Amino acid sequence: MIGYGGSGHDFSTCIFKNDRIISFIEDERILREKHSFFPGMGQKLLKTPALQYTLSQTGVQLEQADFIVANSSLEKYYYARTARKADICFINHHLSHAASAFYPSSFNKAAILVIDGAGNSEHEGVLDSISLWVGEENRIDHIVSHGGRAISRKQYGETIDPTEHSIGGFYHIVTHFVGFGPFDQGKTMGLAPYGTDKYYKALRAFVDYGEEGRFIFPLEQLDALLEFGSQLPLEHFEVQADLAWAAQKIVEEAVIHAAAYLRRVTGLDEICIAGGVALNSVANYKLYKTGMFKRFFIQPAAGDNGTSIGAAYYGAHVLGQLPRKTGAVYV
Repeated sequence: MIGYGGSGHDFSTCIFKNDRIISFIEDERILREKHSFFPGMGQKLLKTPALQYTLSQTGVQLEQADFIVANSSLEKYYYARTARKADICFINHHLSHAASAFYPSSFNKAAILVIDGAGNSEHEGVLDSISLWVGEENRIDHIVSHGGRAISRKQYGETIDPTEHSIGGFYHIVTHFVGFGPFDQGKTMGLAPYGTDKYYKALRAFVDYGEEGRFIFPLEQLDALLEFGSQLPLEHFEVQADLAWAAQKIVEEAVIHAAAYLRRVTGLDEICIAGGVALNSVANYKLYKTGMFKRFFIQPAAGDNGTSIGAAYYGAHVLGQLPRKTGAVYV
């Protein structure tokens, strides 16, 4: 099984054989550029550095693959003239995240929480940012997804991710406020302990928490948040730290809110977590401290790089019906 991952950044490839992953790598490890993607992605997806490396490392031939699976965010990078077009299975972006968290876990049955900036939805013009699932043996069943409208970056510039109802999108904007880059949310998390709750009420007023674990952040509030940020002395460290503290607190609340609904509808003690927001280790720890779930598995490659892992596992356990091994993590 060959899995492709990424979504305009963090392209990766995973090869699954004989009940386990035998090779996994990201393009950035080869190109030596963080979050890099294959230059000139108008070229064939089957020529990415990660794929060529994993095939060379394992001695596997592309034609030997029983299934080639990719998340739906990659479909736009795939040309119809590619030889094996008919053999590639594209699955929902959040499903690939869910598969990357559940299948490598030691749980026979578990609740699955996926939270990221945005992923492809089954609905035209909508991007998923939260999705809840339940996995059991070889199956992953969808419970509910939440998302919002997809808006062109041209309206806001490349430094802003205009994603509606997105925890990751909200955190991305505050990360921009405090002067970090588009993939530096981890720095915002690290800055937060140096701040105070000075701006918590102000930031909290831009978002809300709704039914079924929803995070509510309409685009109208996005514009208002950008206006709010433009009025602050963002060059001052204390302001940056206070904004980081407030944003981190809101992310923690939102993650716990979504997880609480997932716990209610599944009744399970085990949870698997993936998506870019799952890289927020402090929020994960705060969820753990609630005692809501007793056992956790958080996919280490929780971002879009890990979707190739989910795609490969999906090919093995769903398309190929390979029985799962439980009782031990076997990545």
